[in-house]
Amino acid sequence: MKRISNLLILLLLAVFVQAQEKKDVMYITFSDGEVVTFSVNDIKSITFNEVEAGEDVVPSFPQPDGAERLNPYNNQETAAKLLNAAGVECTDTMGKIVITPVEYQEIKTFTDKLVAGCTTQKEIHDKCFIWISGNVKYGTEYSDGKVVNNDPYPVFTKKIAVCQGYANLLFVMLHTQNVPVLVTNGYLNGYGVFGGHAWNYVNCDETWYVSDPTNGGIFKMSELSDYTHLIPVSFDLLLFEQDDCQFDFNEARLNICSVKTNSRYFATPFSVGGYQVSSFSPTTDLPDNVRELFIGKNIETFGIERIGLNKHGMNVEYIHVDPEHTTLRSHAGIIYEKENNTPKLIPAAMKSIELLPVKEIGKNTVYNHNGVEVVYIVEGTENVAAWAFENCPNLKKAYIHKSVKVDESAFFNVHPDFDIIYTE
Repeated sequence: MKRISNLLILLLLAVFVQAQEKKDVMYITFSDGEVVTFSVNDIKSITFNEVEAGEDVVPSFPQPDGAERLNPYNNQETAAKLLNAAGVECTDTMGKIVITPVEYQEIKTFTDKLVAGCTTQKEIHDKCFIWISGNVKYGTEYSDGKVVNNDPYPVFTKKIAVCQGYANLLFVMLHTQNVPVLVTNGYLNGYGVFGGHAWNYVNCDETWYVSDPTNGGIFKMSELSDYTHLIPVSFDLLLFEQDDCQFDFNEARLNICSVKTNSRYFATPFSVGGYQVSSFSPTTDLPDNVRELFIGKNIETFGIERIGLNKHGMNVEYIHVDPEHTTLRSHAGIIYEKENNTPKLIPAAMKSIELLPVKEIGKNTVYNHNGVEVVYIVEGTENVAAWAFENCPNLKKAYIHKSVKVDESAFFNVHPDFDIIYTE
């Protein structure tokens, strides 16, 4: 179907031409006073480019908009700034909590009695915090040797958990009292311990607190130096929704975690909530129609091992990187680091892979790739190592320059009809 606007214009002009058979010119006056003159012959010669309704428009790379860049190495400050920008509205969720309505109601009934008489959210928090700290025992196994269940209801009834269970139970108890709260995961670097940890952020009476029920610590979020031993890495909730995207705090960065679009193209936004978006690591599948990505110069990471796009971008065929990006570049739809010819991210649905020349194509350069059918290895590459291409079941052909040495196991577990074609 052609765009209706073009048809209407053509019809109107046709009517005008018929009505102007005995006249030579047409005058169009715009709101600013400008007058444009057309002859009948001018109008008859007008043509329009036919554009399909809903046809995709190739996007441009996002441009700087004055948003602040967050420091991914100052986790406490980054987390605090994002929570202040998102506001308590972002806590209107159960996050990843696993609990039935009956279990929730039982905890609520108990908590209602526990906090009876409290007049502020801080008093409610403190009552719940003290009860958990005084009644829940830290442990990884029940008395019968079974592994502890850290979902909130088992923690509430059996009163044994690790840090995740403490944080989950505090979340539910406060949630039943309409106190804004969330669970965060990160690291504990204190009390003679360094390792993974879970705790809470709580908003009491319009003030954010960092609440660690496992270790009995409560700190004002704004007093960053008071809780440097708690290093937040992720929040168990969404922070923002904008431009068909959802954003979270993941790997200590403001991250694009979900995308909704009907286009074959997706361009990463530059900012949200006044802060630059620096990560694109989706936690849900990209729409099936998304085939090409446009990565802005603000994107610094795709998550650890690029798991997000590798798992949730299965239909992506081609990736473009802003030429002004300081650390990344793209060649033939593949992402590379600047000054490094080893691929950083190969789109999951790419069928034809053209690699830049590199001294050696190492083990698992292309691994578990179901889309690739053909690879091109050009002059300048010296060696293709064993298992360089592994578990690529649809890979049928490799065009390799005759100067390149190829290990006999370089292509492992590929299509049974796989063939190497040496080129000049």
